[in-house]
Amino acid sequence: MKFVLTLFFCFIAVAMLMNAGRKRGMLSKDADKAVTGLATAMRYFLYGLLAIGAAACAVLIYQGS
Repeated sequence: MKFVLTLFFCFIAVAMLMNAGRKRGMLSKDADKAVTGLATAMRYFLYGLLAIGAAACAVLIYQGS
C-alpha cells in the first residue's frame, strides 16, 4: 500500500511539473503533445488505482459485516 501511495504522489508531482512547463510555453510543439498524452495516460492510471482501492474497501467492508 505504501508503494501505491508513493507512486500516486510521484505521478501527481510529475504531472504538475510537466503541466507548469507546458503552460509557460517552455516546451516545443511536439513536446507539448507528448506531455498532454502522458498526462492523460497518468490520469487514467490514477483513476484506475482509485477504482481498485474503492473496490478493495467495499470488499473489506462487506467481509467485515
